[in-house]
Amino acid sequence: MEKSKDILQKSLQNIANEQNYDNCQITIKDIASDGDNYTSYLYKVTLQSPGKKDLKLFAKVAALGQNIRILTPFFKKEHFFYNTLLRKYKELEDKNNVPIAHRLITPYFYGGSEELLKETLILEDLTAKGFTQYDRLKSINWDYASKSLENLAKFHALSIALSEDDPEYFQNIDILKLKTEYSTVADMIKSAINTTLPVIREENRAILKKYLESETQKMEKNPYDRICRRPVIIHGDHKPSNIMYRIVDGELEVITLDFQLISIGNPIVDILYVIYLGSDKKFRDQYFKPCLKHYYEELCKALKRLGVDPEKVYSKEDFDFEVKEILPLGLIQSICALPMVTLDKNEALALREDSTLDDLIVKPNALYIERINDVVDEFIEMGIIRK
Repeated sequence: MEKSKDILQKSLQNIANEQNYDNCQITIKDIASDGDNYTSYLYKVTLQSPGKKDLKLFAKVAALGQNIRILTPFFKKEHFFYNTLLRKYKELEDKNNVPIAHRLITPYFYGGSEELLKETLILEDLTAKGFTQYDRLKSINWDYASKSLENLAKFHALSIALSEDDPEYFQNIDILKLKTEYSTVADMIKSAINTTLPVIREENRAILKKYLESETQKMEKNPYDRICRRPVIIHGDHKPSNIMYRIVDGELEVITLDFQLISIGNPIVDILYVIYLGSDKKFRDQYFKPCLKHYYEELCKALKRLGVDPEKVYSKEDFDFEVKEILPLGLIQSICALPMVTLDKNEALALREDSTLDDLIVKPNALYIERINDVVDEFIEMGIIRK
């Protein structure tokens, strides 16, 4: 931890110089992740300079060693998003005169470092503006879900517009083509399944085991994120802990962060993250279909604002087809990621530089057992898992 602060100091001094914060006093405060983050050390930073307003910052310093970095270039991707992709998105919004109220809102990026194993990222401190994280141990509600899906629709629409405006550039974003091969995570998925099966109700355990054996074989040949009628740049980790919110004049506002897993893939992957990692059965019983409907309606609105005809680039027929094809991923996402989402804040993982993928597998708790059994019941009711 102290080593990461030393790494951070250099980047912060550069920012102080760029912002003309002379004779700057830099205060760094640790942030406990409480299970919401596993890739970085997190800090709140205040820059103080005579005659200047305090500058409130949020900083991330890489915490991962090489064992987990094999999954994807986490930090290079996030720097690419803020340094390059976001600028192109803003150019598209300017070109099409997208109203400010309908533009993609992201944290202001001040800078950082891409030096291997010493990567840093420094953003505005959103908590200073009243934003907070949703309690991941509680189910999301409709207001939060609908706003999150609206934001996601804007994000996906911009990548579709980019692919229409500059198809050659879009097709050659090499860093976003870097996929985690199934073989890399096969053992982790297998471990997650083996940890989950014993807590599944006995009447469902055998059919779930049989279904997962078949599904993982299919995933090895054709991973879900590569089934695409319309490839987009996906977030890859669009769960509530990466979507902050605040209420202004009675209106809910959300802002997405953590762009370390962006890639070219299927938009349904991100939608399922919101639904299955953020909600309980009661929410899904009432809002599962409205979530899908709301997302597609907002995507169409966002595309039209960017001068793109939704029917030509991603019809409702294509969307419905992909929902049907990708929906089984919701179960895999739940088995692999819900244990960490539902992890008690006092039991949060502490990854080290020598941590491996096996360290991401955690023991199921009561909340996970309840949630995963509900998901299995729903997949049986939908006919995806057959008795």
